[in-house]
Amino acid sequence: MNPVLRADVRYRLGSPKALVLHTIFLIVVALLTFLSLPPELGRLDELRQEGLLLAFLVVSTVLTMYFTSACACGEIGIEGEKSVWDLAASTFPAGTIAAGKVLSSASFAMLQWALAGPFIAVVAGIRGEPLAVFLRAALVGIPAATAIGAAGTLYSAEFESDFARSFAHWATLLAVVVGANALPAPWHALSPVRALAVVVREGARPVVWLVASAYAIAAIVCVGLVRRRVERMRLEARTP
Repeated sequence: MNPVLRADVRYRLGSPKALVLHTIFLIVVALLTFLSLPPELGRLDELRQEGLLLAFLVVSTVLTMYFTSACACGEIGIEGEKSVWDLAASTFPAGTIAAGKVLSSASFAMLQWALAGPFIAVVAGIRGEPLAVFLRAALVGIPAATAIGAAGTLYSAEFESDFARSFAHWATLLAVVVGANALPAPWHALSPVRALAVVVREGARPVVWLVASAYAIAAIVCVGLVRRRVERMRLEARTP
């Protein structure tokens, strides 16, 4: 197992700040679940049309994207977790560092979706939706959070300033969630909001797979860019 991934997973599971993040996430999704409960079970057909399941999935996805990217770029510091700058001074290969950091984002996103899973199942069941909607939504949510987390890792390596990292992080998050949604068809599907709408209303259509693939490719590109940045860090450190 990648040593960087192993260390990050340990800290993101058990450190005090990580536990606070998971608790906040659970409180939000639990509150959304409570608000999604129908006042009258006989009104399921009417309630199904209100799109509350979609709203639940969108909020869960955006929250996962934020927490994943904020941890990756250092906006939310996890106790014990080493930054790319710290790891560049280690003996780990640059590729191991880059892959480990991006895989850490993927594992964190999967953990958040696993935490949200039971709540999504409750909302989907009450509203008469198939439980498979959770898996279809994860096809969008996990790659999207991984890609944003990978970008956060890249920003943490490229920018020494906390302000620059946070600015780039928020600009990317808004561009993906809001900006992409304003693009003309079919490019607007790059927004996770639009992709989730397709998932809920039409199922895992080819466009959903294409969007998930685009997110995965973006994460892989970030791995390469972070690896090159680590190599430059080491070269600069050796240059007198």
